[in-house]
Amino acid sequence: MKILNKLFVILVIGSGGILFSCSSDFLEENPTNFVAPETFFNNLQDAEIAVAGAYNALQNDWTFDMVGQPVHWGNKGVDELNTPGWAGGGRRELHLYQITPSMAAIENLWAGHYRGINTANGVIDRVGAMSDDLIDVEDRDRIVAEAKFVRAILYFSAVKIWENIPLITEEVTNLNDLEVPQAKPDAVYAQIIEDLQAGKEFLPAGQGAGRATQGAATALLGKVYLQMTGFPLNQRDKASLAAAEFAEVIESGVYNLLPEYGEVFQYTNDNNNEIVYAVSFEGPSLEEGSAVGSYMGPNGSQQNGGGWGTEYINQDLVSSYEEQDVRLEWNVSKINVNNDATVGQAAWRPWKWHKPKPNNFLYDSPFDFQYLRYADVLLSRAEALSIENGGPTDEAIDLVNQIRARANATLWESSAITQDSFVVALLDERRRELCFEGHRHDDLIRLGKFKDVIMSIDQSAFWSSAGNPGDNYDDHEIRWPIPQREMDLNPGLTQNPGYQ
Repeated sequence: MKILNKLFVILVIGSGGILFSCSSDFLEENPTNFVAPETFFNNLQDAEIAVAGAYNALQNDWTFDMVGQPVHWGNKGVDELNTPGWAGGGRRELHLYQITPSMAAIENLWAGHYRGINTANGVIDRVGAMSDDLIDVEDRDRIVAEAKFVRAILYFSAVKIWENIPLITEEVTNLNDLEVPQAKPDAVYAQIIEDLQAGKEFLPAGQGAGRATQGAATALLGKVYLQMTGFPLNQRDKASLAAAEFAEVIESGVYNLLPEYGEVFQYTNDNNNEIVYAVSFEGPSLEEGSAVGSYMGPNGSQQNGGGWGTEYINQDLVSSYEEQDVRLEWNVSKINVNNDATVGQAAWRPWKWHKPKPNNFLYDSPFDFQYLRYADVLLSRAEALSIENGGPTDEAIDLVNQIRARANATLWESSAITQDSFVVALLDERRRELCFEGHRHDDLIRLGKFKDVIMSIDQSAFWSSAGNPGDNYDDHEIRWPIPQREMDLNPGLTQNPGYQ
């Protein structure tokens, strides 16, 4: 079930009310007026509408229709893409580490995180306060757990980007309540873990079709524990906890690898059994679509399935694939889709979400954002096992080989891989499998390879005037600056080191 198709809900800060617009699958009538919260939360339908607004925050405030967090933080300044000088929205500057606290891209992303967090907090507070005569306790607990899952996604994202952030767990309804001090990252992680443990207890099992489930909460909890093994917490003991969470997802029997890699990303195959959780998008006519099919698309007109031409392939990614690896052809476009003619190497583009030909998906395409998928669970458990055991185990190698077998890549031999080589090899495998899905930045930081990779990027042979990220990189840019706008509004904030 798509729950975000036709609904827009904002908990309005400073007004103490809720504003509804558009239409909803949950409604017989279409409310379009201002409603006071105390008169709105009266039944299950009201609670469902509210939690749909929390999911909608992931669509609009966090991914920005799929050119927000997964692109700006996940893919910029790493070895997956080249960003030309004409790319807008700050993406060029982020790619080259020309980062300042006044950048609009960073300001907007921060604001989007906290708008979404406030929406989730509003659902948690208000639905959680509904009495048993208004809503069944099972429905109330489930909906609150769904909002906590959304909040966990947003805080997990924010703490990785900015590290020292305000931790707000109640709805803000007064503009005078915005001076909130920063929390240490371990406190933020503790809140994320608490929210996801609630998800494991109260969310339903099964593939959620765009809604949070036990499997999604469990997989995300594993990802959280795994990230905690690296910078800045370096809590290596969390590896065993991560491995256990991933094992639960695997043993649930709900998810599996699809036989064909490309099937996972087809817009006609949403919510397939490899998807643990995806941010749902519709489109084009509903104006609820994502831009990913055009942002990362091949040469040629958009009507024929082409892209905008603002991202190009890092050739080191291309060379990391074996020739027979099916992911190479699926993920990298070497053609112009207008006539299927081969283009020069410098013009190769990312191509994971394939638009049909012809189409009218110019901006508003129906591709979901695959936030958690089963392939990531397998690779993440392999990583956790290798940390827990001080080296790759037979199971860890087998988990990676499940991914490589589907890709028609050469299988790994366990006897030939040491712990150090396994880390490097696993990072490469994650890049081949998960490229453009927003993981690379976090992967490099977690496994201690961030600076090494940035400084080694040299695409000047293909883009002589493009510049390389390492030319400007400094160590403090492992974290982004607190936006200057937020520093001005909230005197309780301290700027991250290096950005003063």
